[in-house]
This record gives sequence, structure tokens and C-alpha cells, in this order.
Amino acid sequence: MNAYLKLISFDLRLYLRDWITIFWVLIYPVLMLLIFGSMFGDQPGSAPGSRYIDYYVPALCVMNVMSVSVFTLNINMITLRESGILRRFRVTPIRKSAVLASHSIQGLLLVLAGAAEVIIVGKLVWDIHITLQAILLLVGCILIGCIGFFSLGFALSGLTSTPGAASGLAMAIFFPMLFLSGISMPLEYLPKIMQAISEWIPMTYYVELAQGVWQGHSMLNYGQGLVVLAIFAIVCVSLALWLFRWENR
Repeated sequence: MNAYLKLISFDLRLYLRDWITIFWVLIYPVLMLLIFGSMFGDQPGSAPGSRYIDYYVPALCVMNVMSVSVFTLNINMITLRESGILRRFRVTPIRKSAVLASHSIQGLLLVLAGAAEVIIVGKLVWDIHITLQAILLLVGCILIGCIGFFSLGFALSGLTSTPGAASGLAMAIFFPMLFLSGISMPLEYLPKIMQAISEWIPMTYYVELAQGVWQGHSMLNYGQGLVVLAIFAIVCVSLALWLFRWENR
């Protein structure tokens, strides 16, 4: 147990020194909130009495899950492998499941910190309505999505051998999900063909779930989305374990 705690502590220091992590998790979401919120924040939402900002805040909170997945976890795993740190772990009793779990814990802490930051800024600037129930449901939603999306990040780290290649692959995944899942703008504003494509993106269902629970709805109202996220998680967890590598070949 002491070895695992040391591993978690080591990984946490690594993440806090990573400027890419700081940007994508703590700076980029707030920039998006301020930019899009200033343009559309006070426009009416789909529910009576709601505003665009009430849907945008939870969407940005789960966007952080995707950011940590494809950028932070993906690139940091490759950096550790390229530097030989993972190879040294291989000769210790630490298993690959422990390595992935340690990085997942760091990722979750980063996501929760980013979500808290977005909610606080939303409250200070637009005075969004916040309830304890909404926060608890949103945290539960974040935990559900972390299983699949974090595993996606680990799986991606097994496909490339350099941080540069990993960054390119991450951007190729991140930005289509950003624009086609309802994060950057409501899906009803997109052309019909893009709306049809969005139905095949797991992030679309994740955003819808987060926005729904933030508005006070039960997760059970989003059965289809939960099924999609469950299938996505099973596939990604399997790929993460299969593609995991201790060293570059």
C-alpha cells in the first residue's frame, strides 16, 4: 500500500508541473466560458426560465473529462514511457492496473478542480442557480464518464510513441467532439448532417446527461445515454489494457 501511495504522490507532482495540463484543464474551459458566455449567456435555454449559460456550465465541466483524457493522460503516459520511467516500474511489484489507477486518480482530481473553477466563475459572472443536488448529480455524472474517457486516453497512449504524435492525435479527436457534441454550441444550431453525425459520438450523450442532471433531472431519464456510455467504457477499458506498453518498441 505504501508503494501505491508513493506512486500516486509522484504522479500528482508530475501533473502539477505540466503546463499543458494546467492550460487544458484550468485555463481553456474558463476562456471558453467567458467567450461564449459573453455572447450567448443570457439567451433563453430550452427549459422555461433557463438561460444558455445554465446548459453551458455543466457541458464545460464534462468537457474537462475529455481534455484530461486525450491530452493529459495520453501525453503523460507516453512521456513516462519515453523517459524510461515505466520500464523501471516494470521490474517492481507494481502492476499496469495500478499505474492506470494512479493516473486516473490524478485525472479525476484535475477534472473536479476544473469543474469547481467553471462553476465558481459561472456563479460570480452570471449568478447561475446552484443546488447541492445538482452538484452531487454532476459529480456522479463526471465519475461515470471518467471510466470510459480516461480509458480512451490510455488506449491512445498505446498507439503513438512520441508526445508530438500524441498531441496531433489528441487534437484530431478533441475538436470534432467539441463541436459536434453540443459543447461549443447547441446541437439545434448545427446543420442536419452534423446533427446526424453527433448521434454517433459518445460525448454527445455525456453532455446531454450532464446538462440534464444539472437541471435537476434524474439520471434514469437518460437511459439511452447511460447504455451508450457503458458500452463505450467497456470497449475503451479493454483497449487500454490491451494497448498498454511499458516501453517503446
